[in-house]
Amino acid sequence: MLITSCTVVQGLMAAEEDGQLPPLPEGVTLPPGRDKIFDPAELDQYWATNLDFSLLGGPDPELIKTFELMSTNPNWNLNLVAFSNGPRKYVLRALKEMGLDSFFTPDKVFAVTDVLPNCKPDKASFEFVLKSIGANFEECVMVEDSMKNVRAAKALGMQTILVAGKGSLQASSAEEKAKRAEATGTEDVPDETDPAVDGVVEVASEIGDVLTKWLGP
Repeated sequence: MLITSCTVVQGLMAAEEDGQLPPLPEGVTLPPGRDKIFDPAELDQYWATNLDFSLLGGPDPELIKTFELMSTNPNWNLNLVAFSNGPRKYVLRALKEMGLDSFFTPDKVFAVTDVLPNCKPDKASFEFVLKSIGANFEECVMVEDSMKNVRAAKALGMQTILVAGKGSLQASSAEEKAKRAEATGTEDVPDETDPAVDGVVEVASEIGDVLTKWLGP
């Protein structure tokens, strides 16, 4: 997803547990019956209600067509799972806004609030998801736009598909790639030459092309 809450949620939970949260402003008190300053569920609800989901671009017919192929092709027999570093209500809202919610039953959607205190790229977070769906790492293909997560997935034995960003594969220099990539930091700029990358696409609607090469039509 476009926004991750892992650092925010983990940091605030750890700070609260250690008693290191900033003191309440002078004159401010907690509501009656409230013993916590921070509640992950409140952050989740706030994001799901207040973020600008129009930034996701709405349903993409080509992307939806790709998901239809992945979910129905009998030769592929894929089990589609969504795993995001966003909180659960936000993830569900984002899938709905993109027209992809029908491809994931609730038990096949995993958010950071489901795997805390871990998150991607922590090994324990991947282990939690795979144990929940009864799969082995070697049976899985991880589709990601984050190099950190691609490298982590590959190290665990998964095949990987990097979503590098529209126009990124035509960029002629590392500087241009960095400008075009939607990355969280310089070290996470998509790199299709990284040995952890098994397949690469510019946009998610092209995932089917890689799968067709690997699994056949």
